[in-house]
Parts: sequence; C-alpha cells; structure tokens
Amino acid sequence: MAVNFGISDFMSKVDNLGGIARKNRFSVEITPPTSLVSEVQASAINFLAKTVSFPARSFGTTTYRSGGQFGLEVPYETTMEAVSLTMLNTNNHAPRKFWNSWCEHIQSTDTYNMQYYKKFFGTVKISCFDEMDEQDAPAKYQVTLHEAWPKGIGAIELGWENSDFAEVEVDIAYSWWTEESTS
Repeated sequence: MAVNFGISDFMSKVDNLGGIARKNRFSVEITPPTSLVSEVQASAINFLAKTVSFPARSFGTTTYRSGGQFGLEVPYETTMEAVSLTMLNTNNHAPRKFWNSWCEHIQSTDTYNMQYYKKFFGTVKISCFDEMDEQDAPAKYQVTLHEAWPKGIGAIELGWENSDFAEVEVDIAYSWWTEESTS
C-alpha cells in the first residue's frame, strides 16, 4: 500500500475525523456525595480547574509458563490509576477548603472514624470541546469517573521569592469510568 505524505492529504484525513483536539478546551464538573456538608459548593469552584488528566487504563499481569520453556505475560485484571486534577487556588482558599471538607467527610480528624464507602464518593465529569463550538455547545467527548473520591491533596508551597498563582493538586480515585461522544 502506497502512503501519501502530502500535507493536504493529511489535513483532509484529519478533517474527516473532526480535526485535531485542543488540550485547552475542557471543563470539569465535580459532584460530591450528597451527605457532604461544606461551606464551599462544587459548582462555585468547577471553573478553577487548570489541568486534569483523562483516566489511564492498564492491566495487572502475571507470567504464564508452559512446561518451563517460556514465559508469556498475560493480563488478569484492569487497574484504575488515580486522575490528577490541578485547580487554581483563590484568596479565600475555597478550592482547598472544598477538598479538605470532602477528606474530613471520609475520615474525621476528631474521631478518626471512617465513613462508609457508599457515603463518601461522588462523580467527576471531564468534558472536551471543539474550538469551533459555541458557548453552550455540548461536549464532543466526555469521561465520567464513577464512585470518585479525593485520594490525596497536595501541599501548597509558599515562598517570598515566588509570585506564581497558588494551585491545589488533588488525586482522584474512582471505581470505573465511562466515556461518551457526541460526534
């Protein structure tokens, strides 16, 4: 099969697939557990998402041996790695307060009691948009993290020599994810 390396052929094929996706056209929608009590609502901080990663998918593997002759690596389970979310922090520290209250909901620092699993998870939706989309257009691609919860909140490094914006990094664990596409 002959391969055409021409730019016009490449662009035509890309256009048939909807164009190249931009990494800066996304939104994050956080839905905390209904039993979470927080002074900060998720809807008030969703727009502060600076970076987020789509979930990875990998397999746990083991080596299968046949008669001691050779080893063949075979999968035995799907593993779900935590998704990394970075949010801009505000002067009232609303994003950090929100994630801290969710962590406090999972395990109280007063009693050290753990919440029941079914009571501490929510959902996180990560949506991607086309650069040509109008303001309220539906997402072209969306991933939903089911039974999501904050696995960890990163430290915020402060320093006199640093005038960068403060950020809150959160690792979000989840049980499974689904995808949806409109194109």
